[in-house]
Amino acid sequence: MENIKLDWTEAQEIADVLLKIENPDEDYAITENALFEKWGIDFDIFHEIVNEIFQMIDFGISPITQTAFVGISKNKKEWIVKKECDQQFIYAVKNWVTQGKDIPKNKGLKRTITKKGVPEFDIIITNPLPDN
Repeated sequence: MENIKLDWTEAQEIADVLLKIENPDEDYAITENALFEKWGIDFDIFHEIVNEIFQMIDFGISPITQTAFVGISKNKKEWIVKKECDQQFIYAVKNWVTQGKDIPKNKGLKRTITKKGVPEFDIIITNPLPDN
């Protein structure tokens, strides 16, 4: 998978949230001054650190328990820290497939995943059939 680099605006928003700064005009100087006051670093260093951590964010499923995890991993092979995300993941996929709509009874909804405009696979979500 291709690495997506955080842009400056995203890094600034992360800094403002971490620093609990109200910065409605997204004033770079306010963020830079607060970073230096709290951690003694400039914005360039903060951006570099946050971008490197962002590259380490990973998603995986345990081969033993089938539990879904999100966290930070080393080389996409070894978890450094992880958090179970089964329910959040399942509901995020459901909402993505259904686009927030209810699943019709006795029917399902399908979403096709494409790669470069070519269908790659389908995800189908249905309500369970009632026991007879």
